[in-house]
Amino acid sequence: MAVKNVLNLYNLLLSMGAFYLGVLMLTEKGAFDVYPPEWIGKLPFTSWTGMALFGMALFGLGNAFASLRGFIKKDKVFLMTIMMGALFFVCTVGATMLTGEWYLPSGVFLIVSIMQILLGIAGFIIFHLLGRAAGQAKR
Repeated sequence: MAVKNVLNLYNLLLSMGAFYLGVLMLTEKGAFDVYPPEWIGKLPFTSWTGMALFGMALFGLGNAFASLRGFIKKDKVFLMTIMMGALFFVCTVGATMLTGEWYLPSGVFLIVSIMQILLGIAGFIIFHLLGRAAGQAKR
């Protein structure tokens, strides 16, 4: 499977995950039944609704756009993947620093964001740097 297809599928899975978690937050089911009162004043959200809309808009639509653009146009998917991964990383670390605690989802989000960054960098290196060197060697 081509590197771009792996990145596009990974971005698509992250997008679907963001929408899934957003819907769980909006419906206040499972772990999202009560918004932690100790987070009020520390995070810029006062309920699960704001956090859900932010996550779905930024990470759901952002990763969906990166994935679809990669499947259709096949350009700049590596840079968009690295940027979305970096944004995910910054938001995860920022929320952890604001709350002062690590939670299990924070650890998973941190790993997933680092994987997204590394996949984007690896894809860029393989496609652009090694691909060009291989193309020049054929001549």
